[in-house]
Amino acid sequence: MAENISDQNEQLQEDIPLKPQTPTAEEMLERLHAVDVEDFDLEQRTNELKGNNAWLFVLTMPATAILLVLFTLLGTFLTDHFIISFILSAGVLFVIGKMIDQYEQKFKYQARLDIMQRIKETETDAGLIPHFRDFLPKKYRHLWQSLKKQNYIYIDQYIAALTLLQQRLDDDKFIRVWRLKYPETAPDEEEEDLMEAPKK
Repeated sequence: MAENISDQNEQLQEDIPLKPQTPTAEEMLERLHAVDVEDFDLEQRTNELKGNNAWLFVLTMPATAILLVLFTLLGTFLTDHFIISFILSAGVLFVIGKMIDQYEQKFKYQARLDIMQRIKETETDAGLIPHFRDFLPKKYRHLWQSLKKQNYIYIDQYIAALTLLQQRLDDDKFIRVWRLKYPETAPDEEEEDLMEAPKK
């Protein structure tokens, strides 16, 4: 009987999910500085997705200008009406240009989704930027509030906030603030000092 109770207790302990441990200030700083801001470059990701099709978008404008001249001249030669030829040529090239633009927008949209996914992976469920909110200017308030809600659409602001924190954050000040907020993450001696401080 006693063995059954013991087995049941062990089973219950295994079933109870462990409370996630609060990371230390040093671990948070390590996470922050491990992030490569270049991973969130939207233009670079768009070009990667375009791959061998990149030349199509680079040559669109010059090719359009050349084709407009050629079609207009050809139309003028065949119909002897310069203005009508020019208007028809411009109309045809406008439609083609719109189709190419829509094709390019697909790459940009996919690149944006990819970058948002990278931000999600960087933030993880534990979050990253929201934990540094006390060290960010007020203009980033909307960013970290959105990140807490798992909304990753503010890519430019995310890059700016990361860059600012990586370059300007006072590590010692962050460690002090973090340990005051989460005393359990402080070393044992410091934790005792933090617990005694309010009593004094």
